[in-house]
Amino acid sequence: MLSYITQVICFQALFMAVYYFLLRKETFFQYNRFYLLATVFASFIIPMIKISFLETAVPVEAFQTVLPEVIIGNTQLAKGEIVTNQGYYSFPWLIVYVIGVVTSIFVLFSKIIKLLPYFKYKQLGKNIIEIPESKEAFTLFNYIFIGKDIDKLSRKQILIHERIHVKQKHTWDLLFFELLRIVMWFNPFIYVFQKQTSIIHEYLADQKAVNAQSKKEYFEQLLNAAFGTEQLSFTNTFFNHSLIKKRITMLQKSKSKRITLIKYTLIVPLVLAMLVYTSCSKENELETEQSLEQQIASLKFAIEEKGEISESETQLLNELNKSLVGKSNMTLVYSYSPDNNGKDIEEVVEQRRLEENGENIPFAVIDEVPVFPGCEGLSSNAERKQCMSSKISESIGSNFDTSIGKKLGLSGVTRIFATFKIDKNGYISGLRTRSPHPSLDLEAERVISMIPKMEPGKQNGEPVSVLYSLPITFAISE
Repeated sequence: MLSYITQVICFQALFMAVYYFLLRKETFFQYNRFYLLATVFASFIIPMIKISFLETAVPVEAFQTVLPEVIIGNTQLAKGEIVTNQGYYSFPWLIVYVIGVVTSIFVLFSKIIKLLPYFKYKQLGKNIIEIPESKEAFTLFNYIFIGKDIDKLSRKQILIHERIHVKQKHTWDLLFFELLRIVMWFNPFIYVFQKQTSIIHEYLADQKAVNAQSKKEYFEQLLNAAFGTEQLSFTNTFFNHSLIKKRITMLQKSKSKRITLIKYTLIVPLVLAMLVYTSCSKENELETEQSLEQQIASLKFAIEEKGEISESETQLLNELNKSLVGKSNMTLVYSYSPDNNGKDIEEVVEQRRLEENGENIPFAVIDEVPVFPGCEGLSSNAERKQCMSSKISESIGSNFDTSIGKKLGLSGVTRIFATFKIDKNGYISGLRTRSPHPSLDLEAERVISMIPKMEPGKQNGEPVSVLYSLPITFAISE
């Protein structure tokens, strides 16, 4: 979800940059209105689109194994929180988000409540409401609200202007942004899009209204406008003094030449670039899979400490595995079953893209697992896996700089999640880490990179890359 939100905001920033620097000063107001509405909508849709022929196939990452969790620091503290502290870092943000949504809803309803008293005033015709002792003028849906104290000539000009807002249904545009502000109250570009759309509405109404009278009279009306009226973000207000200068400037501007319409075609390569990025990016899937794998690995550690697995733990582990498989293009190889002898429990999932020719060939298990230096004499895959896990844990535990916790002011349990490949040559590659602090990422990358060259894994006698996930728990006493 975080990756999706980030992409939405970034795409909106790019769309707004194109508008602000290339399209904002053009007189194609209807095109600009459509651009603003369409691109903000597209920014929510594009991150969800995955075009298969644009996806980057990774042919040799045949297996993914979750290694036993490495615990650094206070082991007892880590054991106490290994299962109960899942989601620790995300929980506060959910509360903050909900508070923001509730606040935004409250603000919107307060705006609506402010407008309700206006409907009790005298109606002048079907959809015109006169506000006593006021010089306000604004539009809301099909209603035009106009102050009684506005002089006759100005009233005529204002009504022409406001009827354009009604006819072109500008209120719906602004209400659309009001709803987006509730869902994404933290996104500054929603507010920018709404403001620019409101400006375009005024340009559109001015463009039509000025045709019904001389420009000179219209300019005088704008310059002599009665300021000090209250403006709500989803109403179209005639007396918006912050826009007066811009409106006059735009009315005086010559119509843009038709050739400048070519600027709008720039949206095509921009959208294509976004589609390529979203189709090739695995951030959404990786983020979800890492969270699930962390839960699996943490539960596995707790079970191994007890030496047995209960029926309820069996069910939970299998459900987590099913969730992991459902989020990716992987097939479950091992499922869990109660084992009172405390035998090692291991998760292995198999990716389907195995060969460059694109054929989907599933494997039950890898023929020969990668062999860590010092584990060559062991005969079975199970023994080699266990040996490798122990060696990796030992290497990371002995080389990890535990003083980094105090330097960063950390306390309690902090989790680092790493993924890496043992490639066809036996080297660590494709190393990626995720933690609450960049310094922890760097330290984890440093110690994992120190893992020595191994004998690569083999399938059908050929070297293959094997993808590993490694949870690291860093426990610091307070």
